Amino acid sequence: MSHRVRAAVLLATGALLAAAGPVLHFAVLPAVRVAPWDPDSTTVSTGQGHYLDPTTGAPGIGLVTATQHIQGDPVLGKREHLAVWTITTRVDTPTTQNLTDARQALSYTVDRWTFDRVTNLYVACCGADTGRGADAYLKFPFNADASEYQLWDPEAGQAFPAQLVGTRELDGHTFNAYVQTVPPTRIGTVSVPPGVLGVASKAPTVQAEEWYQNPQTLTLVDQETGTPVSQTSHEIITLRMPGQPTRTATALDVTLRTNQDTEQQLVNQASGQATGLRLLGGDVPWLLTGVGVLLALFAGIGLRRRATSTGPDAQEPSPTGGEQPAVTEGA
Repeated sequence: MSHRVRAAVLLATGALLAAAGPVLHFAVLPAVRVAPWDPDSTTVSTGQGHYLDPTTGAPGIGLVTATQHIQGDPVLGKREHLAVWTITTRVDTPTTQNLTDARQALSYTVDRWTFDRVTNLYVACCGADTGRGADAYLKFPFNADASEYQLWDPEAGQAFPAQLVGTRELDGHTFNAYVQTVPPTRIGTVSVPPGVLGVASKAPTVQAEEWYQNPQTLTLVDQETGTPVSQTSHEIITLRMPGQPTRTATALDVTLRTNQDTEQQLVNQASGQATGLRLLGGDVPWLLTGVGVLLALFAGIGLRRRATSTGPDAQEPSPTGGEQPAVTEGA
């Protein structure tokens, strides 16, 4: 390869690298720092608790399992330029865990969260019924380092403040810790046998108010991506007889924590994404630009020197090398 060709290749490579930095920072980074269109993931939380067995109506004690599945709708999301997530949550006791009919579980809900992929804010669209007034739920905003977020509580059906209380370590990674408290909140009514509330009635069921509270939810969040990687939540649901505050029963009292397999999966996912975002948002793009500029300058100098050495005033070398011997004429 000739000197001129090598210099031209270096010049082209330098130009590409110099342009790559701004493209990575100003085009690629904003394109990837958004909530995904199409999540398809399942998280599992467990904990020992007290509950009213839905199959018998009798109080029970045992392992409570909450299984949550997130399914994105990329077709609708791309059309509306939003993240459209359907969230299915099933809570089971040992007696309902293996039942195929989800309606027989302790609870079963299907919700839709529609939000801006950059700001994380709720958008009233596409049948959304979750997240109004919240800026965090199953995802926090990117660069999640604010002292407070309005965190959606699905049981209460509204958002409550979550305060930053420091950091926690998981698997060698550091995550921001947010704590939320939900005061007693009425969430609906339910039909229960009169005996559950100690009511003397000939009717097969009576209407009871459902009240929910959560003394503490601790959520660990990856700051770079806004991904919650672990959550511990103390959920209490109490049944009250309308107008009779002493007539109560505990429908659920459990502290649920993200299980180890789910936690590990979320930590790995968040850490990998965070590394990529830090590279794109840090010095790497500008280092590429710097290297590209240096290569282009080096190639340009080489081409200029070559042009100077082969200019019209340059002496052509002898084909055989060295100087030609002088020719003398005979006398």
